[in-house]
Amino acid sequence: MSPANATATKAGGGGSGDEYEVGKTYEVKLTTGNEFKGIVLSYDSDPHVGAIPGKCKSMMTTRTVNASFISKANLIGKCKDPLDWKKKKCFVDLSGLLEKEAIAIRRIESIGVGVTAEGQKIFDALSKTLHVKWENKDMVIMEDVRICSPYHSDSVTGGTRAANDRIKKVLNNVREKLQLSSDT
Repeated sequence: MSPANATATKAGGGGSGDEYEVGKTYEVKLTTGNEFKGIVLSYDSDPHVGAIPGKCKSMMTTRTVNASFISKANLIGKCKDPLDWKKKKCFVDLSGLLEKEAIAIRRIESIGVGVTAEGQKIFDALSKTLHVKWENKDMVIMEDVRICSPYHSDSVTGGTRAANDRIKKVLNNVREKLQLSSDT
């Protein structure tokens, strides 16, 4: 079933217009093939999104699920109090969430907007050994050296002469390793 054809009603398994109710336990299969079971903690019928805690290895996790991506959901039963965290000894691992957020932000910041595929490959290679970030379509390395499109050594500006020369050398090595055309 494609996500576009799935609805909360169809996926809910009730057939009589049931949606995912808070406090009910479901076995869920997503269109990605992932399977899990858990209690619905919250459900918003407008965007069709629910929060469902589950167990991953020895940790409790909570998933935010778009109902459009549920290919199958079997109602298992109803929980008396799905928010009874004290009995389950559940907690939110705030440091883990902050770490995941930082990783996600770094991944997003490492993707250049409006840059060529060649420019992104060069950025990815440089970022393995240097502190590099995107500033519009320019790469900024070590906060003061800039590489502008088309990302050749003659496009390196800023910084001290030594830093500039080092970046040019590293850039030429990266271009050679990636088998990209040399400076024109």
